[in-house]
Amino acid sequence: MNPETPAFLSPAPETLWREPIAVLGYGAEGKSTLAHLRRWGYKDIVVLDKAAPAEPLPQGVRGVFGAAYLEALAGIKTAFRSPGVRPFVPEIEAFRDRGGALTSQVEAAFALLGRHRIIGVTGTAGKGTCCSLLSAMLQEAALPYRLAGNIGVPPLDALYGEGGLEARAWLLLELSSFQLSTLAESPRLAVALRTTSEHLDWHASRDEYWDHKANLTRFQEPGDACVYFADAEGSREIGLRGRGRKIAVGAGASADVRLTEDAVDWPAGGVRISLDETRMTGAFNLENVGAAAAAARELGASPAAVRAGARAFSPLEHRIEFVREIEQGGRRVRYYNDSYATRPEATLAAVRALNRGDVGLILGGSEKFADFSEMAAALAGAPHLRAVALIGQTAPRLEEELRRAGALAGRAWRRCESLEEALEFLRGEIAAGAILLSPACASFGLFANYKERGYAFKKLVNALPG
Repeated sequence: MNPETPAFLSPAPETLWREPIAVLGYGAEGKSTLAHLRRWGYKDIVVLDKAAPAEPLPQGVRGVFGAAYLEALAGIKTAFRSPGVRPFVPEIEAFRDRGGALTSQVEAAFALLGRHRIIGVTGTAGKGTCCSLLSAMLQEAALPYRLAGNIGVPPLDALYGEGGLEARAWLLLELSSFQLSTLAESPRLAVALRTTSEHLDWHASRDEYWDHKANLTRFQEPGDACVYFADAEGSREIGLRGRGRKIAVGAGASADVRLTEDAVDWPAGGVRISLDETRMTGAFNLENVGAAAAAARELGASPAAVRAGARAFSPLEHRIEFVREIEQGGRRVRYYNDSYATRPEATLAAVRALNRGDVGLILGGSEKFADFSEMAAALAGAPHLRAVALIGQTAPRLEEELRRAGALAGRAWRRCESLEEALEFLRGEIAAGAILLSPACASFGLFANYKERGYAFKKLVNALPG
């Protein structure tokens, strides 16, 4: 066994995969995969990606780049897929038909650590918040764990990175549909959050998206457990798969973990947490608190540790993040950065959360073919929404949907060429209340990613006089 491999990880990674090995996709996770493969002693490795990297590959590593990069799978025996590489394409299907082994960092973590040591969290909304809440609760309970996956670090970095993984630690994975699409086993503890539709530029349909996410629970066995939202169709569809014990979170009387208008009330679990005692904005966050609390108690955290973790948790950056309050003439305008809201459901939740005064909303970004109709109908019925600024590629389609739903009637609105113009417009319309960046869309086109968009908004707000 490699001396860097913790003794409880088995089998030895240097024995698991056949060469030649391809690394499919050379972003952050692909580079991590290559580093681990080389550290374990694999020699015959080729990097495949549509785009050539800016820096040269390590000595001895071959690379094939360009539009036809997947054709280089001929002769490959194992392919490590990065999350963004869609596996259901002819070249990869032909590779598997020839007997090639398709794997990923997530699947490698399951093989090395074992599914009984893994917690998996998925959903369309709330994954990062729920994982971070659960982290805070586990810290308060002094239960060892490492956070990885779609948040934090690549899974193999969590197993083999600085300090390694403690012998009794859990691996907590935030998992996207991309990471789950080829997973053939499920974790000991699964958390299925609210799931709607997303990434329809990658998935063939909403049903496919849900089906891929259902791998989180599909292979669970008796003795496993799954936390899910009983009141949300997508979460319920995923949560009720598999043979694990079900823990329902919801507003109904039959839910195991009950959500009220302002609290998580779970007498059987010894937990009651009101929203006011946390640092979070919006009643929708009670779903995340309830799911994290159920998972933490399942892992052995005490009720006191669960409550302490919920109170200590600080909201994540770019998620209804309070930026600044500016007072002029006795009137106050609060600015919120919700750039992470790249789906209509997330934006609607943010607007509903800021319901104690007028709201000016910045909407729009790049196209992912999301359905805006339900959001538009709900915004039409939100009396505190006073002004809307539309930006980005989706602005024309958003305008059409909002107009059809009556969401622009009686409100100030404008199509804007930039974030700066949108902010200036809303400042002229909202004298008191809140101005909210919650785009319901991805950021590409105007910005590299949602983080860059959020930072740009905060920079603009912090430069305002007052």
